[in-house]
Amino acid sequence: MKIAQLVSLLAIVSLVSLSSCSKKSDDGVTPATQSQAGFSVKIDGQAYAPDFAYALATSPGTNNYYAIYGLDSKTSDVVVLALPNTAAEGTYPLSNVNFASVTFAKEDFSTVNGGTGTVTIKTKTATNITGTFSFTAYDVTGTKKRVLTDGTFNVAIR
Repeated sequence: MKIAQLVSLLAIVSLVSLSSCSKKSDDGVTPATQSQAGFSVKIDGQAYAPDFAYALATSPGTNNYYAIYGLDSKTSDVVVLALPNTAAEGTYPLSNVNFASVTFAKEDFSTVNGGTGTVTIKTKTATNITGTFSFTAYDVTGTKKRVLTDGTFNVAIR
């Protein structure tokens, strides 16, 4: 139950804080473009390439996690990967400890609700993180799901 509350809090805080982001280049958020690695994934087979991609060294709601975000500012769709601060380069399972969530078409899905997947951190420095991921996430009822495949990220840490 606490994990579900953490995911809900993370999603709400993330959406509120991300929806207030400006598109100025000096605000610390780098717009993703096709020419940069940025952040991309297929959601149920459809390409998703958000216009903002970044990582927070400390996740909202908990200082023990860092989070990697891909946000589409036009739709408020967001994909979030959350890992403990101790996670360095390597491959990690996604479930209810290392978790992922997606808000897509105004619906929330998470690996905390019974989904699974993996995230591979290829490089992690003080300023940048790169890797790949894929996961299946379910809504809170456990009946609806989203399948995310071919995920990649190359984002600045702020």
